[in-house]
Amino acid sequence: MSVVTIWLLCGVAGLALELILPGLIVLFFGCGALLTGIATWIFPSLPIEGQLIIFVVSSVVLLLVFRKMLRNHFFNKSKESGDELADEYIGKIAVATSDFVSGRGEVEFKGAKWEAISSDEIHTGDQVVITSRESIKLTVNKQ
Repeated sequence: MSVVTIWLLCGVAGLALELILPGLIVLFFGCGALLTGIATWIFPSLPIEGQLIIFVVSSVVLLLVFRKMLRNHFFNKSKESGDELADEYIGKIAVATSDFVSGRGEVEFKGAKWEAISSDEIHTGDQVVITSRESIKLTVNKQ
């Protein structure tokens, strides 16, 4: 088996491993191996030290340059997805399951109990309108 084939197989294995392992790191070492395989194919007399230098430098440069960009592109929750979640709550009716004391209480919405805050005086059983959601806390107003 030629050195070029070994580098190319290592590159393909690195790309395949990225599908299994989390973190978006192995991808760049797979790309570095592919680039090293291509360089070894173009320059067949390239010594192993040169191949290793190409592999390490290309892998690290690709990692530093592209990881953050790809991570933001594929794994960053966009504002739009947050807006879609907000649409599921805002303007909907919930029922107070406790009296609100100092502007804080509990409401039931879609079968789940939520912590809620409100500037209105709310008592158990009152229907409230959800005006916003922050993490696991709802802001509500009396209907």
